[in-house]
Amino acid sequence: MPYKDLHEEPFDEGTIAKLEIFENYAQAWIPTFVMQKIPTICIFDFFAGNGYDKNGIPGSSIRILEKIKEHIGYIFQNKVRIKVYVNEFEPQKSIQKKFELLKAACSEFLERNKNVDAAIEINYSNKDFEVLFPELISETVPIISLS
Repeated sequence: MPYKDLHEEPFDEGTIAKLEIFENYAQAWIPTFVMQKIPTICIFDFFAGNGYDKNGIPGSSIRILEKIKEHIGYIFQNKVRIKVYVNEFEPQKSIQKKFELLKAACSEFLERNKNVDAAIEINYSNKDFEVLFPELISETVPIISLS
């Protein structure tokens, strides 16, 4: 099956609307969990893209980092650690351009925002969702025994 790059064009209006909804969701929920003093918060972006579109509009992973930045004072005050998992699967190993762009975009953001870098642990992956999801769920969700 041919590989189609969905990031060849700038984000369309529908994509921007979805990103804004996602951003509003992060804006509301990050402080909700932080203020509960949950020691570790995990945020997953399984289809992260390459960080920005062709016109420099931030994608989901950069928007997550921006929202963390907005709440950084409360994150430090409440001693919360945030684990951010970003994934961009490129099935053809020889052309991992989007994955490398994603890593570079996040790294550049964190380089400019050292306080965010100090508050988070970022994990990059280049795996199919069907493989990655079970791996991360078993790693991040505590097993509760009722015995």
